Amino acid sequence: MPNIEMVIDSIRVSLMNYQRVVILKEKIGERYLPIWIGTSEADAITVKMQDVHVPRPLTHDFTCAIINTLGGTAKFAIVDKLEDDTFHSKVVVVANAKEIKFDCRPSDALAVAVRLGIPIVTDEKVLKKAGIYLDPETGKPIEQSPESKALPAKKTEIESSRLGIFSEPAQAILDQAESEAKRLNHNFIGTGHLLLGLVKEVNIVTELLKNLGVDLAKIPAETEALIAERPSIEEEKAGLSSAVKEIIKLSIDEAKHLGSERVKPEHILLGLVRHNDNVVADLLKNLGLNPERIYIELIRLYTRPWHQKPSPSN
Repeated sequence: MPNIEMVIDSIRVSLMNYQRVVILKEKIGERYLPIWIGTSEADAITVKMQDVHVPRPLTHDFTCAIINTLGGTAKFAIVDKLEDDTFHSKVVVVANAKEIKFDCRPSDALAVAVRLGIPIVTDEKVLKKAGIYLDPETGKPIEQSPESKALPAKKTEIESSRLGIFSEPAQAILDQAESEAKRLNHNFIGTGHLLLGLVKEVNIVTELLKNLGVDLAKIPAETEALIAERPSIEEEKAGLSSAVKEIIKLSIDEAKHLGSERVKPEHILLGLVRHNDNVVADLLKNLGLNPERIYIELIRLYTRPWHQKPSPSN
């Protein structure tokens, strides 16, 4: 059977035991292939996908350096077998005009593939045996193919279902942002209100910001000053400003890339930092906040001892 080219769709975290699962998706098609992997292996894939700089080479960087230095050329990584509920993989390398197949775990094959930019493929037999379809709105498995599902009748239903993937702490931040807008007599919710919601709700974001040396006590006054100074940048009709809508989309993307089934406070922070055209963009830059620093601190927080982790409900 032919090999099917895949892409890494996301890396997700089980809220029950904090195990990771990497989700592969057909490059041309709608099938997904979930593979459970270790925490350190998930981090090794994530840091490369997110272009996070690490001070010393990781094991997979070392492996790629050996291949290149010895004159080899990696051709592709393949998930080629599924036996006794265990996936088997290989990285195919050409050296001295000879094709060599290195047996390895899927997580190692993927970590090498993202570093060398080589294709990821799956044997059709594996995909037929373990492939699934995911609901595009909820990200949860469905039994039938997407083509057989009825589409929502209205756009508002789609938007409502997307907001439904926000975790309770993330919803609390949005509610707090709305309260801040009302307190300041604004009929719209802008990025300044969103930042106020982030720092006034105690969650992983406030812990992360403290760890990065941010003085949380100063942010509210500075943010309110910016809102007062630059009202025309985002002031719009009632509801979410265009910037906040874009940040919500970015937050959903961040949740997906970091392997979470639901949007959490840290994903909102990443969305806010990634969006450069808003009232508080300069403030965030002056605080030294950027995606790279946030990713590194999140990895540290995610991998701390289990008894120090946040409740699974978060």
